[in-house]
Amino acid sequence: MDFFTHQEQARRKTWLLILLFILAVAAITVILNLFLMLVLFSIGQLQGTGPHTFSYSPGAWLVVTLISTGVILLGSLYRQMSLGKGADVADALGARKLEPGNVDADERVLLNVVEEMAIASGMPVPDVYVMEDNGINAFAAGYQPSDAVIGVTRGAIEGLTREQLQGVIAHEFSHIFNGDMRMNMRITAILYGILFIGLAGRMLLSSRRHRRFSRRGDVRAEIAILGIGAGLMIIGFSGDFFGRMIQAAVSRQREFLADASAVRFTRNPQGIAGALKVIGHGAGSRVRSSHTAEMSHFFFGEALRVKFQMFATHPPLDERIGRIEPGWNGFYIPPRQKPVVVNGPVTHESDALNTESIATLAPVMAAASALSINYSQEDHTNAFETQAQLLAFFMIRAGESVLRQQQDIVSAQLGDAVFRESLRQLNQLRRDHHLYRLSDVEKMLPALRSLSKDQYGQLNKTLIALARADGKIELYEWCIYRLVLQYLGAHFGTLTPAPVRYKSARAVADEIAIVMSYVAAAGHNDTQVIERAWQAGMMSGNFLQRERHADHHSGRSLKPLNRALATLSASSPGVKRQVITALKVCAEHDRHLTQDEEDMIRVIAAILETPIGMFGT
Repeated sequence: MDFFTHQEQARRKTWLLILLFILAVAAITVILNLFLMLVLFSIGQLQGTGPHTFSYSPGAWLVVTLISTGVILLGSLYRQMSLGKGADVADALGARKLEPGNVDADERVLLNVVEEMAIASGMPVPDVYVMEDNGINAFAAGYQPSDAVIGVTRGAIEGLTREQLQGVIAHEFSHIFNGDMRMNMRITAILYGILFIGLAGRMLLSSRRHRRFSRRGDVRAEIAILGIGAGLMIIGFSGDFFGRMIQAAVSRQREFLADASAVRFTRNPQGIAGALKVIGHGAGSRVRSSHTAEMSHFFFGEALRVKFQMFATHPPLDERIGRIEPGWNGFYIPPRQKPVVVNGPVTHESDALNTESIATLAPVMAAASALSINYSQEDHTNAFETQAQLLAFFMIRAGESVLRQQQDIVSAQLGDAVFRESLRQLNQLRRDHHLYRLSDVEKMLPALRSLSKDQYGQLNKTLIALARADGKIELYEWCIYRLVLQYLGAHFGTLTPAPVRYKSARAVADEIAIVMSYVAAAGHNDTQVIERAWQAGMMSGNFLQRERHADHHSGRSLKPLNRALATLSASSPGVKRQVITALKVCAEHDRHLTQDEEDMIRVIAAILETPIGMFGT
């Protein structure tokens, strides 16, 4: 299978369909304009005050355009606000959030798989939800990686092998990488805005005003209201009908793209192909929820039973499997059977990560598995212990004098209980000779979301004080703090996404040069090496508009970096992807990726809300 060709074809077809979707919305607006102008003309004729010929002024056309587009935007805005975060989609579908400290063996496997994928892709570990449906299905939802969630059905958890589950989760992460989550959320909102026109017409038909006119015997007014209501219903529901056809076509192309991306990500086509074969064997992928029809395009498999393929949000199973396995023999496979305990306990693979299955994935996935040690496999039973563990990581590199200052800060800011637990965690880390890993911090984020907003605010202040204890902020301290700020700040509403202000890399070239300089200097002291790395990154993105050289920020303040990232956060998604790709080129220019370089790029990608993908690709 030529995955790169399939990916490019899917992207091209998607953009054509999105253009068609935009044209359809514009056509609906024009039709609504013509209808309302016709209504105004008819009312004038009935009242004897209108012209004898159908005509309209540009001013009237503008007013009607503003009203009609306003109705669509109002409905879209309402739906967008009601689906503010990925968790709202999960709640609407009736999914239950998994708490790491209260899961069964199969759910633990799911959490491990999601964790592995998140670490390998440079993303925070998203919240995981379970839908109590027997079909094999899953979804990813959210506007940004910081508010993304993964949902999986009970049937998928219990009926798929670990390898197959990895394929499904990789597919969902691919939707995050490709921007499908954001597109799905926006299409859902726009379709609701179009449908809102029809709902307004239906409300008008059943309004008390219509009945009041009927009692008064004002036939002309009654006819006018009936005509307006019926017309709005026809236009709104027809627009929704055709909009869903286009939406389904867009979704089908994105599913092909996500399938290809998942195979490229895991390097294991048997995983996702196996999951599709289990669906085809008879397990199905149905999801029973009152919102399934509206959100069917979010899912891994066809969540509804559709009679016509043009309304199917997913390609036929045979076609999907055939693209992944061109030589497929056409046979499906049965679901996994759960082990039966006869005598004695059964050791579940949830007791530790299954490194043999991970070895079939990309090398970075195997590395992600290797990062997990015994203590990190323990359940994060509550935010208290996880908060203490985070503080221990923050203090692990401190010398004795600075460590005493930091411990005093923890005791004063968060209390003796947190201080004692953080000291216990720190001693355990040192006994295990465990080195700081940013991936360990990423695993803590889901549990820390259960803090209260006030508790998070106090933790934030404590981290700042700890970083400043020795009078300077180390790179690893900056990485931990900015990662926590990015994802917990977004969760608690203290950090809001910056609106897009810059749509070209040229507009933020100076900021890109600054960020590139910091990455080039991470882990290097040789100015010539730093300069070559900086030049490689800048040239790869075509960011050099004039002759310039790297600013050597090694050992200097991180304030210029923070200011540059604040500006880049207001760039378009396309510019952000260019920046992350160029930063990876910069870090890998010498074919040796240092831990500081990788951590820094992971955090920058988090700040820019841009999935990093795999290094070396």
